[in-house]
Amino acid sequence: MLSAVSPSWQHLLTRILGILASLIASLAWLATIAALFGLWARDDFVRYEPDDGEVVYISNVGAVHKTAFIIGTSITGTFFFLTLLFTKLCFDMENRRRFKRSMSIISIICSLIGGASLILLSIFDSSNHSGAHYTFTGLFIVFTILSAIFTVFHRFSRYQWNFTVYLRVAFIGLVIPLAITFAVMSSIKGPNNVSTLKSVAASIEWSIAIIFVMYLAAFGLDLLFY
Repeated sequence: MLSAVSPSWQHLLTRILGILASLIASLAWLATIAALFGLWARDDFVRYEPDDGEVVYISNVGAVHKTAFIIGTSITGTFFFLTLLFTKLCFDMENRRRFKRSMSIISIICSLIGGASLILLSIFDSSNHSGAHYTFTGLFIVFTILSAIFTVFHRFSRYQWNFTVYLRVAFIGLVIPLAITFAVMSSIKGPNNVSTLKSVAASIEWSIAIIFVMYLAAFGLDLLFY
């Protein structure tokens, strides 16, 4: 179908689709986080698990309100993948260098794994399938960071860098230490301060989730101002 359209219109079409996919993904994830927070507030900010702190994990809220969590992650994960796919198609129309194409393909594969992991971590909730849940959580974080790294490599040219590329670099620089801190805080077992540690870890999880909204939106801004 696209072959019957002129190259300039193909480029415009993929650009628009990429912007829309980025917008849907970022808004869907923002709505998911807001909905889960609202549901937790409706529950009077209850501690869902015995060892929860004052701030509870997004995962624990999602395990209780599973339908909202699955719907939100499914939309976000799907359009996260589509965002990178349309971004690749748009930029590859202008640049056919093998290195850049390879970087974009790897970033798409990473987004596919990351998006699928996001959906699966909501299906295998933290209450009933803790092992699978935290495995998919780890995969989601790792492959989302990798997708960001390879998208930056894809734009590795002083003529192609703009503020949205710097946003992705900031995302990488922020999320890696936050994710490590989150993992450490979540794994520490202490009889005296476990509640405080869980609150810190949960606060970091909410922070990473909010930062992910900006990462998703950066693709749309990139295509809009490219």
